[in-house]
Amino acid sequence: MFSNAEDHMTIMCRYFLPGRFFRKRLALAAKSGVKIRVILAGRSDISMAKHAERYLYDWLLRNNIEIYEYQDTVLHAKMATYDSAWTTVGSYNVNNISAYASLELNLDIKDDVAANEAGHIMNTIIKKHCKRITKENNPAAKNFFKRIWQRFCYSFINNTLNIFTFYFKQE
Repeated sequence: MFSNAEDHMTIMCRYFLPGRFFRKRLALAAKSGVKIRVILAGRSDISMAKHAERYLYDWLLRNNIEIYEYQDTVLHAKMATYDSAWTTVGSYNVNNISAYASLELNLDIKDDVAANEAGHIMNTIIKKHCKRITKENNPAAKNFFKRIWQRFCYSFINNTLNIFTFYFKQE
């Protein structure tokens, strides 16, 4: 996706805690002019994970990546698409557990019609069911103590994921 996207990409997933490699690829794509949007959960069934995810919002916004939080229920969907050319749908979350330790299954579809439909669905979700997060309304930006808590949650979850996926990364 990162190598081929030229215009836009949209990523929707539940536990968005990308590792360094994924973040580097996101930043490079955004720097090259690709419009990137991520649809993330506004509500969470695991509060610590949401705080950890929100810790990354400043980084995403600094890299011109648009953030949308789904408001209606707990988001569980995992889908991505780029340039109305390719779509993936499945169980993969953007984190080290999905990347290295869990058995995940995604269906990749290289088809303009399917990619256009997926893009249309995600555009509708953004318009009707999401709140856009900006530098001005970022839940982490204004509260020093909340920012410390988010950093703690991010470090704790990231370190825990790294410990539990270390063995799998070696294979």
